[in-house]
Amino acid sequence: MMKYFLIFLLVLSVSCGSPKDANQITENEILWDTWGIPHIYATDDTNLYEMLGWAQMKNHGNVILKLYGESRGKANEYWGGDFEMDKSLHQLDLVNLGKKMYQSSKPEIKTIIDAFANGLNAYASKNPELLDKKYTPVLPIKPEDVTIHISRVLYYEFLIKGNLVQGNNWIPQGGSNAWAVNGNKTTTGNSMLLANPHLPWSDFYLFFEAQLITNSNTLYGATLAGFPLLAFGFNDHLGWTLTVNVLDNVDLYEIETKNGQYLIDGTYRDFELETFSLMKQNNDSVEKIELERKKSTFGFIIKEEGNKALAIRYPNMNGSMNPAEQWRAMGLSQSLESFKDALRINTSPFCNIIYGDKDGNILYSFGGHIPKKQGDWEKWKRVVATNSSNEIWNSYYSFDELPYFVNPAENWLQNANDPPYTSTIPPTLLPTQYPSHITTNYMGFRPQRSAKLMKEAPKMSLDDFITLKHDTKSELALRIKDDIQALTSLTKDTLVLEAITMLSHWNAAFDAESEEALFFYTLMNKINESEMFEDKWNFQNPMLTPDGFKNPEQIVNTIKTTAEEMLLKYGSIRKPYGDVFRVKAGKYEFPGNGGSGNLGLFRTMHFVPDGNGKHFAYHGDSFVCAISFDDEIKAKALVAYGNATQPNSPHVGDQLKLYADKKLRDVWLHREDHDKNLELVEKLSDMK
Repeated sequence: MMKYFLIFLLVLSVSCGSPKDANQITENEILWDTWGIPHIYATDDTNLYEMLGWAQMKNHGNVILKLYGESRGKANEYWGGDFEMDKSLHQLDLVNLGKKMYQSSKPEIKTIIDAFANGLNAYASKNPELLDKKYTPVLPIKPEDVTIHISRVLYYEFLIKGNLVQGNNWIPQGGSNAWAVNGNKTTTGNSMLLANPHLPWSDFYLFFEAQLITNSNTLYGATLAGFPLLAFGFNDHLGWTLTVNVLDNVDLYEIETKNGQYLIDGTYRDFELETFSLMKQNNDSVEKIELERKKSTFGFIIKEEGNKALAIRYPNMNGSMNPAEQWRAMGLSQSLESFKDALRINTSPFCNIIYGDKDGNILYSFGGHIPKKQGDWEKWKRVVATNSSNEIWNSYYSFDELPYFVNPAENWLQNANDPPYTSTIPPTLLPTQYPSHITTNYMGFRPQRSAKLMKEAPKMSLDDFITLKHDTKSELALRIKDDIQALTSLTKDTLVLEAITMLSHWNAAFDAESEEALFFYTLMNKINESEMFEDKWNFQNPMLTPDGFKNPEQIVNTIKTTAEEMLLKYGSIRKPYGDVFRVKAGKYEFPGNGGSGNLGLFRTMHFVPDGNGKHFAYHGDSFVCAISFDDEIKAKALVAYGNATQPNSPHVGDQLKLYADKKLRDVWLHREDHDKNLELVEKLSDMK
């Protein structure tokens, strides 16, 4: 009898399987939810990333083809695009850099990139009528196009371009907010994380939100359109977000030249010369242009005048590092230690990393390719005139050599694009602990607002956390409120006194219904902040400086000018902010809120005038995700402009009302949620 009983148990176990086996993925498919978010179920990486490529092309096909054509340096050839950008990408060797990044990638990364490119092409092949014919000459996409695009965006757009325009006195642009708090700061006793990047609402900055589900890992998050891996994300154990950090890994050298050679260490050497050709459209004709790429030991030559040449040096010029390797490892990490190992790969050229996990840990890391140099920050923010090879950097600090910390005593950390030393207040890190050339030290009004919100917050629920994220108060307005009030003793002008009284009673919020915010915005646009304050910012008092008007009489005169301008334009010094500042995406338009980070707004949004008296959002809050690392992870998110740009998609701008109302959507993480909120199912077998 025992023999038959054991046989019965064996048959039962084989037929039913373990609980894990019962949930094994056997069907490769995309479950699209009602917000246009793809939840991709795959049996292996090849299938997963092929479907991710399909999904991105479905939602952003025209944008991706345009971006890939530009990244090839052929925008002018294809559709009369920016020839100067085409030329720069080739002269700086960034197209070849992208090819080398693909060639040097590990096999598992090549598998992902190959599959992603296949998915892009599969969608284009199956749905040619849904793509703008203007951009289809870019097809087919090659795997190396993916890394060429990564090269163009990360190295040219984020790092190099500003130096070409503004010289060395420039830091990477873009923005972002990030918070992480541990269980001592939450009502659940679990850590929470806020991802809040600020990028323009178009072009290569567009975010794409997705969930990637295999039998070994579930990853939710967002990446830039055309990128094959999630740059912001969380899995069942941990999550991370990024902010652009204040670093200097692109440098300009002024070197001496003579008879077509350059001087280095007392000897004149030949430049490395390579020719390349570009097709240039001229009205109705196409002309083949022959150009030259010139390189010295210092870097690529971007300008020559007399006996001087200007060389530019940037990280990863040999293409040996692919950022996708680090992103991949971060998404697969299952613990704090494995995540730190992922950061040690250090193939991403820049970014602060802010992290939280289910074990209650939080982490801050000042990451990227930070060169080992001689000299301080001020030296390297200028053009370096030299003929010495000693000034050429060739190596980078490791993760463990750069600023990072885990679990600060304050129980929270923040970054709003400030240098690492103000990530907690009081500081956990000190500038004296690190070489002076790796970064500078300051704390603008937005990071001050960010730190203040965290420092003063009691224990928070996830909803409390999200409410704080949508704070619209200007830290600058709060800082100078007493100084504004004190101006009443300097004037008897009734209009100025009315304006002072208005600002003195204002709560400093940039909400749609606020009638004072527009006046303050207009006023501050007339004042140079660097010349406004008597007391400058200092590290010993980072959240209460700068302060005090340097020239109060001048402020009074500017208030008068602003009030007169408002009266002339609107008939009153009061005007609802949202009447003028608007958010628009697709067919949707709503009153705006939030404003410039320079004014100390955590709810960051930049607006551009339309020429008809209104200003429209173009840069700021974009992808937002708040995560609570409970036993069952909870998250809410938003892509302000929607998860699609294709003209046939219903998801262009469909999240904008939530954005205007300061709300986030529930993130649907589980199969039952996907089935309940299902818009469409697409199977991999039908994509072939």
